[in-house]
Amino acid sequence: MIGYCAADPNYFKLYFDMWAGQMNRFYPNMQKIVAIYNPSDEIQQKCDQYGVELREAELPNNPSRAHFYLLRWLNLPYDTNELILETQINCLAVQTQVFQKQKVDHLRICRYKRDKVSGISAAVYTPDAASKLVAHAKTVVNNPSDGDHPINAWQAKNLTWDKVLAEQQFKQENKTIEPWCCWITAGTSQHYTAQQKIDMLEHYLDRV
Repeated sequence: MIGYCAADPNYFKLYFDMWAGQMNRFYPNMQKIVAIYNPSDEIQQKCDQYGVELREAELPNNPSRAHFYLLRWLNLPYDTNELILETQINCLAVQTQVFQKQKVDHLRICRYKRDKVSGISAAVYTPDAASKLVAHAKTVVNNPSDGDHPINAWQAKNLTWDKVLAEQQFKQENKTIEPWCCWITAGTSQHYTAQQKIDMLEHYLDRV
């Protein structure tokens, strides 16, 4: 299994230290790859510092905001022939998740959302499923959607999948990290500033 995330340089600057630090803490022997759009020498040095392989992310020239919703799907590293543990760069490991032998294309790592096990900030793909998803992302790159929902809906329809409860999303401090929680996120950017999200994540990392 390999660990993977993708981001633009701004998100990299905000979250990479936390993402890479927690991945190295809980998955020290796992190969890790990050795909960054238009990476700088400073980004390369940072990746080298954490032992994370940097790949230059594929996007069209002069990408729009909507194109960045495709970033992680377009650049899934299916060429490794290993399962791909894909997370958003602001989805942070707080415990080592034990993965059973995967019998589906796509394992969704979920949280409670409106009292249902839903929401998806991380997933595990087989290489074949990742290849199909990259191919699909390429077909919509000329007309991208402003959000993740269309890609998630395509996956649900075209890939076999299962889900596991292993993530908590925190919007307030001093809540309980449940024993089953392996990943944490903060509230969405629609309601919280980047600094508020960083402060929330750091608050809970200090408690792990």
